[in-house]
Amino acid sequence: MIQSQLLLAVPTLVLDNEIKMQLESNPMLEEADDTQTETEESHEQDSGTENPAETDKSTEDGEDTYNLEEWYEYSDLGIDGYKSPDSYYKGSQSDKPDYEVLTDVRLRETPLEQLHRSGLEEKFIIIGEEIIGSLDDDGYLRDNSEDIINEIKKQYGFDITPEDFQYVLKIIQKFDPVGTGSRSLQECLIVQIEELKSDEDTKKLCTELINNHFEDFKLKRYEKISYALKIDLEKVKELFDIIHKLNPIPGNLHNIPERNYVYADFIVKKIDGEFIVELNDDFVPPLRINKKYLELLRQKNTSKQTKEFVKNKLDSAKWFINSIHSRKETMLKVMKAILNRQKEFFETNGAVLKPMYEKDIAEDISMDLSTISRTVRNKYVQTDFGMFELKHFFSHPVQINGGDDVSNKLIKDKIKELIQAEDKSKPMTDDKIAQIMSEAGYNIARRTVAKYRESMKIPKATLRRQIVI
Repeated sequence: MIQSQLLLAVPTLVLDNEIKMQLESNPMLEEADDTQTETEESHEQDSGTENPAETDKSTEDGEDTYNLEEWYEYSDLGIDGYKSPDSYYKGSQSDKPDYEVLTDVRLRETPLEQLHRSGLEEKFIIIGEEIIGSLDDDGYLRDNSEDIINEIKKQYGFDITPEDFQYVLKIIQKFDPVGTGSRSLQECLIVQIEELKSDEDTKKLCTELINNHFEDFKLKRYEKISYALKIDLEKVKELFDIIHKLNPIPGNLHNIPERNYVYADFIVKKIDGEFIVELNDDFVPPLRINKKYLELLRQKNTSKQTKEFVKNKLDSAKWFINSIHSRKETMLKVMKAILNRQKEFFETNGAVLKPMYEKDIAEDISMDLSTISRTVRNKYVQTDFGMFELKHFFSHPVQINGGDDVSNKLIKDKIKELIQAEDKSKPMTDDKIAQIMSEAGYNIARRTVAKYRESMKIPKATLRRQIVI
């Protein structure tokens, strides 16, 4: 039961890794192959091999009888293998696209590799190694420089000056990504400004803005900055555009970044006017019991210890295959129940989402709430109009004028649309948004607007303000 619950919680890509681990650790499990299985079965029939279930009616040394017939059904491919029965699927699978979504990643040398390519003398290389080893995961140097200098003196036995330290640090800050080793956000931005391919006057203004008017910059006090720097608002906007393109977190330094994968666990298609749910697991191998190891159980000369080992591995293999079957059945039941309750969502290409709780699905298919929670965790469904996480379909109801309930996700979308369409020079306050929503029939309070806005990572009005030329 524990194994079934654990398998239920993992997405399809992780399941593939779990199957590989089981294949490596359990000799009773093997990948099924149609041709191999048919050949083996034909060979057994031609050779007149007796049924091992009949041969092993009793065992020596007082061992318990062990019926092998039930295990042989797990050795057969197709219906009893890992793959789902044909009844799970409708429609053609041949046109199924690859729904794996990858994020493009530019591979770069680590700061340590760049340091050793820099041509610095050995003393400076050692200082650089200590600096890079002291960086936090976000790329900033927060350790005290004196402590690092003292550690170098203690460990390597030679004197270095603060000027030596500063010299090496400045070189590291110019490594890719620029800003690595900065001790503050302002220093990180200034280092990047110095490396910009821009005219010197503009770079000088950007530096002065960060050094002397950083608080006004954070709060977007455009007019105050314009007056202080003696430039017009158009030039202020240009400076802001330049600085906003800089990288405030030059992290991920110690490892080459890995690609992130989003893989659809389900595919929902509309075929002949009917929505069909499919499990997207074609790359997951079918499994069966290894018959060669199974034969050891019927051989009388097999030692008691060996038989015990094979029986234990056989139990483990059976339960793993059963757990995979159970996972598939549960996932299909849950997705079909979601489809039934959210049919309007699929019919309107995502325009209408009804309020729904996980307990609603649990009641619909008579399963425990924890099972539903594990099933929808980190799972995705591919539709004709996009990829959606299963968690997307669950939301709290909000009552609108007239007494009807709508999903709070719909309210969030409305708030987002209002903010996207607002006058950027005069952004709407939460009070104003609440008023407009109320007039549209969505009676929500200002604090609710603020809560939803923050959950969508949308800043407040003063920080959304822009210069409109």
